[in-house]
Amino acid sequence: MKIKVLKFFALLFLLFAFDTKANGEFRFEVQPEGIYIDNVNVAVLKKIFADYNYTEFVQESKKIPPLMLQSMPFDFNDIKSKDERNKLFIQIMTPLVMKVNEDITIERKKLFDLKSANTKKEGLSEQQKKEIEDLAVKYDVFTKMKGKERYDIILEELTEKIDIIPASLLIAVAVAESNWGTAREVKEGNALFKEKEWFTDKGIKPAKEDDDSYRIKVYPNLLSAIEDYALKLNKDINFSYFRVSRKFLRIHNQVLKGRVTVHNMVTGSPLENYAGLLNYILTFYDLVNIDESQLDSISSLEK
Repeated sequence: MKIKVLKFFALLFLLFAFDTKANGEFRFEVQPEGIYIDNVNVAVLKKIFADYNYTEFVQESKKIPPLMLQSMPFDFNDIKSKDERNKLFIQIMTPLVMKVNEDITIERKKLFDLKSANTKKEGLSEQQKKEIEDLAVKYDVFTKMKGKERYDIILEELTEKIDIIPASLLIAVAVAESNWGTAREVKEGNALFKEKEWFTDKGIKPAKEDDDSYRIKVYPNLLSAIEDYALKLNKDINFSYFRVSRKFLRIHNQVLKGRVTVHNMVTGSPLENYAGLLNYILTFYDLVNIDESQLDSISSLEK
């Protein structure tokens, strides 16, 4: 792996050396789950994707290489071809949303371990109770009950809330909210979903609005923005119907697909005909195939 990575980044630095528009140093970080890349231009990013045969966001192998972009290429908005821009945006988003779902899957497994412990005669340890309480706070689960009944209720509600989001749905929402990654908020603060923070002067001030009571939340990277929005879908009362629909699919052992859950996104945005818009994006770009794919291991980058 070391030899491959060294060769990989030697090529990147060579390519980067010819770019005079860079607004900072090229950065990368190799982690067990993938390679995180930042401050690249479109040409370099496309070269990286091509080197690992990631030329289409729908892969025949159903495996997506774990190449994680921290922020959009600094010349992304300069792409003249709409089709090229849209395709590249989906390619950028796909490994990121899959990473978010991998992390949720790990958390869901932890939840089921806690549920199993709750059924045993010896009951939950103090550490396990704390873990449940922490998850309850994170996912806005509340009950006044005490003792074992309390944990029965919390764990049951968490089972509905801690679950993956169809990758295609997350991508479609990012498309709609960020105008294919070209929105000012994305460039200034990785704000793919334009999440609001109220009564603060921290964040991005909305353009062309008299309302000064909120700002657009900024994120250190694209992955953090996706994580935050996924958490919103999993805990916000406005998306309870989405979670019920997902639970129904789970009960019937169905693959979680964006097309099946998209009609529950009616209240997801002030954009007109929001569910219809998302459905169009899902259908036109055939994003349902992404729901059947998975993030490959970093060892795949050795090939």
